[in-house]
Amino acid sequence: MMISSQKVLIVEDEFSIALDIKISLEKLGYVIVGIATNYKEAIHYCTDTTTMPDIVIMDINISGDKNGIETAEDIYEKYEIPIIFLTANADNTTFKEALQARPFGFLLKPYNIKELSFAIQIALQKQLENKNDKTILPKTKILDTLFVKDKSQLISVKIDEILWVKAMDNYTQIITRDKKVVVNMFLKEFYEKVPQDKFLRVHRSYMVAIDKIDKIESRFVFIGDTNIPISKAYKNELLERLDIL
Repeated sequence: MMISSQKVLIVEDEFSIALDIKISLEKLGYVIVGIATNYKEAIHYCTDTTTMPDIVIMDINISGDKNGIETAEDIYEKYEIPIIFLTANADNTTFKEALQARPFGFLLKPYNIKELSFAIQIALQKQLENKNDKTILPKTKILDTLFVKDKSQLISVKIDEILWVKAMDNYTQIITRDKKVVVNMFLKEFYEKVPQDKFLRVHRSYMVAIDKIDKIESRFVFIGDTNIPISKAYKNELLERLDIL
């Protein structure tokens, strides 16, 4: 794939930095479809067929209700556009949170334009390989039972018995009425394994079984006596999924 055919969206709310990235990439032959400063603008570029990018360069601390990690999660989930994080945040907590968005790269500021260009090329190649794999492999049918690896055994979990699921760093904990099971995968990956009509993310660290919700109060979902936080970024989607009288 030639650089001249590759379209890049920059998501960065510091204009001077965004402009510098834009100019540097354009000198190398990339096409910059736009500069977004927040979630809404980024989604607009990805939705419009005339500006849909091949790849997104994403800062983590951006303006608005959703940060760069949440924005990246939505973009990849809805449009399967690869994301490269370019951020000044070098702490382990931020890195672990960023991993949940399944980025194709993570670079630190101040950036080196050659390293950024290489990262873009690697990400696009990986994306191409992923698409080729999907066309070769048949889709597998999702059954009503999941089997979780635990050392030398497999533990069965009935999908209909799951109450809620919680992110725990690089792991995910499944909670049913009679057991708790830890899975070696991110919450986002687990969410893709279960029926989308039965479960919903309500927080970066939680997803719930919609039919197990007993009540909703302000910023919390209650399942039995357990209160599960609802983040502002996911509240509207939750309310849209409910039949409210």
